[in-house]
Amino acid sequence: MKFLSNPWTKILSIFIIFILVLIGANLVIPSSWNSIWSQGFTDFLIFAVLFVANIFLFHQKIHWFSSKDLGEQFYTTLPTFVFVLFLDIPMLLVQDFSFKINVVVMCILVGLTEEYVFRGLLIPLFLKIFHNQAFYAVLGSAFLFGIIHSINLRTLSFGYVAVQVLFAMTLGVLFGAIYVKTHNLTIVIVLHMLKDVFPLLSPSTLKQAASVKFSMASLIFVAILLFIAIYIAYRQISDTQKAQS
Repeated sequence: MKFLSNPWTKILSIFIIFILVLIGANLVIPSSWNSIWSQGFTDFLIFAVLFVANIFLFHQKIHWFSSKDLGEQFYTTLPTFVFVLFLDIPMLLVQDFSFKINVVVMCILVGLTEEYVFRGLLIPLFLKIFHNQAFYAVLGSAFLFGIIHSINLRTLSFGYVAVQVLFAMTLGVLFGAIYVKTHNLTIVIVLHMLKDVFPLLSPSTLKQAASVKFSMASLIFVAILLFIAIYIAYRQISDTQKAQS
């Protein structure tokens, strides 16, 4: 298809397919399903559709795993891992924290789908647009990763979603830099899953999050985190480019 020869067209097509499958899945999923299984099925469907679409339409090479320079991969991943760990540790202290296999499965599917789309598919396309300038490719994919979370306005408060969008951009920058530097999508899938799973294992935390009101302080705090993430990503990617030159 000639119109898909342009990387901008491919990005737009991927974004539209993502939204259409998301909306379509919500229309056909029985109301009797709980939210965990509904989310898991929706993400699996998005992944399946875009996986097939990539084979026949988009033709982007996905770096699922790399065993090259594992020590360097660990060093690259460490700042983001510590950040995710810092976010998750407080969840272990809440009284209603409990392990649920369906939550873990759902978080694996969410991590797989979102990293496949926003890192695996979109970063190579943004690399073509920005003439292999990896830093800008990471920012482009992270921006779209944040914007897609605004769809949560259907069920969550504006205050929570506003912070969530910026926070998703923050994680998108960090995950994108790791993927660009390591060529290992598995790492960012695992990090994504770890970031998601712990809050979902506490019903009280979810209930509280759904009622969060807009807070300028929270927005400023997450914006600061975003700028820190951008700086870390810039340094990591610059170091890689210097090493290659």
